[in-house]
Amino acid sequence: MRTLTRWAIKLSIAGVLYIAMTQGVRLKLPETILGFQVPAAAQQLLDKGGDIAGLGDQATAGFQGISESFKK
Repeated sequence: MRTLTRWAIKLSIAGVLYIAMTQGVRLKLPETILGFQVPAAAQQLLDKGGDIAGLGDQATAGFQGISESFKK
């Protein structure tokens, strides 16, 4: 039962990280979740995911501008 709880927590954290990276939402993880210490690597991954989403938005906007210039 204890192993199942640990896996559930790990998968929940992975789900939050996935949503944050794909949606470009800035999330801040708490230091502890249900008494477990959140690794610093998880917060860093979350920060990098937000940065990557921002770069993707900038690139998309740039390509849209280029495509508009070709249409004229």
